[in-house]
Amino acid sequence: METLIVVGVVIVVLGIVIAVVQFASRPPKDPESWDRAEAEDYEEDWDEDYRDD
Repeated sequence: METLIVVGVVIVVLGIVIAVVQFASRPPKDPESWDRAEAEDYEEDWDEDYRDD
């Protein structure tokens, strides 16, 4: 009987963890809140070899 209780608790906790991860990994509803720069803005910087010192 105690084993069933432990298994039930583990399943509930695992379900909560999966739900939180799914909720946290959603992109925001407003895409403008992702303030990402466009790749074209960095194109001239990529031409330089950053390892030359």
